[in-house]
Amino acid sequence: MGKEFVCCSFLLLLCVSIAPGNVAPSHTEDDGVGVLRLPEQKDVRSTSHMGMGMEEDDLLNPGAKVFATIKDIQVGKTMPIYFPYVDDPTSFQFLPKHKTHHIPLSSEQLPQLLRFFSFPPDSHQALAMEQTLKICEMEAPKGEVQGCFTSLESLVDFAQGIFGPDSQVGIVRSSMISKSTPLLQNYTVVESEEVSSGKLIACHNEPYPYAVYACHFQWGSENKVFKVSLSGDNGDQVDAAFLCHMDTSTWSAGHIGFRLLRLKPGDSEICHFFPAYDMVVVP
Repeated sequence: MGKEFVCCSFLLLLCVSIAPGNVAPSHTEDDGVGVLRLPEQKDVRSTSHMGMGMEEDDLLNPGAKVFATIKDIQVGKTMPIYFPYVDDPTSFQFLPKHKTHHIPLSSEQLPQLLRFFSFPPDSHQALAMEQTLKICEMEAPKGEVQGCFTSLESLVDFAQGIFGPDSQVGIVRSSMISKSTPLLQNYTVVESEEVSSGKLIACHNEPYPYAVYACHFQWGSENKVFKVSLSGDNGDQVDAAFLCHMDTSTWSAGHIGFRLLRLKPGDSEICHFFPAYDMVVVP
């Protein structure tokens, strides 16, 4: 089976699997796993837009400035968008399955995991791990399937269970912003193009000592993903993945997307820009 990167100017498409050499360096090679990315401050949150609660303060959170509708990505349109800076892109790359499959992803095993990674129980890293494990153990809403994945091989297995056993699997991601780019600024749409529709899996990177992605898929739902080329007020360019949920009739009226866009369930599709560390899995 070929294992290669197919690189586009806008996005990264991974056909079936990632090359074994493209993994983050481990700081504990004997164990095969290194501590790659965990918060050192009290800023623990899911990177998933769905992780935002129903609190009024969420409307003031700059990180919520990612929601829009399809009419908002017409060429020439301008809107404020939040794109977080990725300091170490290697920390969001999957490790090979043989390096992580023996490590339990379980809240019951958290004390042993903290000892394994040498994190004090009251540390910010421990809190981040606890919250990620809770997300991974949440029961899927009715009509959805979800799971957490620590290797590309396991994610491909999950995707092929949805797309079909003989399907190839592609991954769509946004490009990374530079360190000088404001996290929140106005962007003007330069170009937009629909990439895929139908069965799409959204995956959100969660804080953990190695790459863990929480992925979810809704049966019977209509979704679309676009590539959107954006030009920031400061002159920087971003090529963004833009995922649209076309049927929102069953969503909670308190969803932050409705509140930000002043919409109601079923009024319109709800779309959101993806940060560089999250991804959309497509057939």
